[in-house]
Amino acid sequence: MIQEEMDKARMMADPESVEGQRLIQEQIQLENINYSYALEYTPEAYIPVYMLYIKMEINGHPVKAFVDSGAQVSIMSEACARRCQLSHLIDKRFTGTAKGVGGIQKFVGKIHSCQVKVEDHYFPCNFDVMADREMDLLLGLNILKRHQCNINLKANVLEMGDGTKTPFLPESEIDTHLSGLVDSGSNLNNESWFL
Repeated sequence: MIQEEMDKARMMADPESVEGQRLIQEQIQLENINYSYALEYTPEAYIPVYMLYIKMEINGHPVKAFVDSGAQVSIMSEACARRCQLSHLIDKRFTGTAKGVGGIQKFVGKIHSCQVKVEDHYFPCNFDVMADREMDLLLGLNILKRHQCNINLKANVLEMGDGTKTPFLPESEIDTHLSGLVDSGSNLNNESWFL
C-alpha cells in the first residue's frame, strides 16, 4: 500500500509522465466533486461563524462575556477587574502561566468569588485574572458546569440551571464590541482570543 502511494507520487512529480498527469487530473476532479458536494449539502461550512457572547453585569458594570465550553477555567482580564472595581479581590498567591491556542499567558492572580448578574439573577463566580488579555471575560467550563448551564443553539440562548435564560449577542453587537477592543489600542488577533 505504501509502495503504491510512493509510485503514484513519483509519477505525479514527473511532468512528462502520461500516467502521472492522469492521476493529477483524477485528484483534481475528486477534489472538485467533494467541494461541489460540500457547497450543496453543507453550505454553512463556508459562512463565518460568530462566537458566543452574552451580556452580564459585574459590580454594576456592563461586561460582554465570551462563552467557551472548550476552556477549562474562566478568565477575566486585569483591565476588566480594574474597571469593575475588583482589583482588591485578586489573590496574588495564585499566579502562574497557561498554555493554549493563544500561546503562553500569565495569570496575575485569582478572584475567588464575585457576584455576576445575568438578566435579573446573581451567580457567584470565580475567575483567574490574566494580564494583557484583550478579551474582558471568558466563561469557561468551570462556571458553566457549576451553574449547570446549557448552550441552547436552537433558541440562541445560554440557559442557567435555575432557569435564567439570556440571549447570545447578535453579530452586530459582537462586531461593535470587537472593533471597540481594537480601537482601544489592544492588539487583538484571532489567535489571542483563545486559551
